[in-house]
Amino acid sequence: MPQPRTQPVEDPAAVARGRSLFKSTCGFCHGEDATGARAPDLVRSTIVNHDDHGDRLTPVIRNGRPDKGMPSFSTLSDAQIADIVAFLHHQAYAALHSSHVPGDYPLAKLLTGNAEAGKAYFNGPGECSKCHSPTGDLAGIAKKLKPIELQQAMVYPPNEKKNRSATVTLKDGRKFEGRLVQDDEFNIGIVCQDGWYRSWPRDEIEVEIRDPLRAHRDLTAKYTDEDLHNVFAYLETLK
Repeated sequence: MPQPRTQPVEDPAAVARGRSLFKSTCGFCHGEDATGARAPDLVRSTIVNHDDHGDRLTPVIRNGRPDKGMPSFSTLSDAQIADIVAFLHHQAYAALHSSHVPGDYPLAKLLTGNAEAGKAYFNGPGECSKCHSPTGDLAGIAKKLKPIELQQAMVYPPNEKKNRSATVTLKDGRKFEGRLVQDDEFNIGIVCQDGWYRSWPRDEIEVEIRDPLRAHRDLTAKYTDEDLHNVFAYLETLK
């Protein structure tokens, strides 16, 4: 079963300010609690769930989405936008963890997609069927996971980083293989097969990274909220 996503340390004052700002600027369309009204539910939006310290939300809040009827909020300061981002992350985390309370964020609230469209996306553009099967690894998935947990697993697959491995080749030709534990623009670190941790400056080695969930990460930049909701609706039929 997927592990709950870790909640970053939040500033209650920033969340409170963000709540007030959200109500006055966004609440009419997205609902005062961000669960949707005239505009979509943001609590389970892909852009909120994939946002990292405002990297995705800030441009959307500042520039809007004119093609979808969302106005820009260019008059908001960076600090005000950061407060709204803090509020949205708070709401998303609270919804996920309150889902264990009966009647709180029920399936009917989540099940807004089209199962047939989701099946078509699963077997077609999403290429999910290349790795997953409704009669194999996904058989009975809707019985094994609660709805909010299933949706979380789609966006944040369990052990999404623990399964990565790498082969490091030094300039003298020696090779080291193991579980990848550090991967940034400066260094690569692995726990080798002998149990020892080793790291190297990235510009001094050649590295081949094997990431079984790479397809999931690539897909997050491609699918829309509609695609996500449709696939979720399809997976909910796998009981």
